[in-house]
Amino acid sequence: MKLGILVAVMAALSVSGCQTAQPPSTASGKPEVTIHAPVAKIKALMITNALNKGLSITKDTEYLLQFDRPTQNMGAAILLGSKYDSVPNERYILTFAPAGEETRVVASAMFVTNPGSGFERITPVNAGAGIDQTQRDLDELKATAEAQSAPPPAPTTNKKPKIAAR
Repeated sequence: MKLGILVAVMAALSVSGCQTAQPPSTASGKPEVTIHAPVAKIKALMITNALNKGLSITKDTEYLLQFDRPTQNMGAAILLGSKYDSVPNERYILTFAPAGEETRVVASAMFVTNPGSGFERITPVNAGAGIDQTQRDLDELKATAEAQSAPPPAPTTNKKPKIAAR
């Protein structure tokens, strides 16, 4: 009986701690950036970064990239695991909205219980340290993409222009 009360108190504290975190102050309320680069270039950079972080591509369309990996978050595994699959996946969905020479990238993060089955259960992650890290990753991606898109600086020389003799 005491163990059940302890577990209930711990769960209540875990949930109440999540409520103090604020979602990003963006138009979508999710991590996002606008990058001065085409979608194809941004997707290529994102795929490389995701694979380096142990994520697998689970969906790729013209305007969407989806990555999954089994979570290493013990709290999420305890709270969101099931009898079918005790370890939920972390899922990141990146949506691309091209507008002229710029592309708006909006990220969504979630935990997926029973991933890949007909019984998937999605638990969105709207705020907290994970979302803050996702925003930092997007900001870093923007800097990388725009640095690679920038034209090289014009060469400078210290030579004085030649004046033609008359």
